[in-house]
Parts: sequence; structure tokens; C-alpha cells
Amino acid sequence: MTTSLALVQRQLFDQHIEVALDVDPYDELREAGRRLSTEYAIEESEAFDMILGFGSEAAARRALRQRWWLGQVELRAEAA
Repeated sequence: MTTSLALVQRQLFDQHIEVALDVDPYDELREAGRRLSTEYAIEESEAFDMILGFGSEAAARRALRQRWWLGQVELRAEAA
């Protein structure tokens, strides 16, 4: 039993994985946050957090639209 566990551990940790430290994996989501923040009067960081929280730009946009209807957030004039 311990030999098979050692074999599995060796197979897991002997793999060489390269990580690109200069690439932001959230770059596309940050851009989506910028789009939302130009459309609605919110900070880019709040828009980014909403996209992460709701799972997509479309879902965050629906939530912002609902908040707009409730008067909780303003629509920017250039987006209207």
C-alpha cells in the first residue's frame, strides 16, 4: 500500500510545470470590468469584483441593470 502511495506522490511531484509570471490571468476580466465601469458609475475594482462574484460579465451587467432600476447605481451619460 505504501509503495503505491509513494509512486503516486512521485508522479505528482516529478512533473515540471512552467508558470508565466508576467501574464495576468485576469486580464480579460479586468477589461470587462473597465467596460462596466464606463457604462455605470462604479469603480473598476467594484466592477471586477462583481464579475468574479457573479461569474460573468453578462451576469454582473444584469445585476447592475437591476441596481440601476432600483436607483442604487447611476448610468453614465455617455453610455445612455
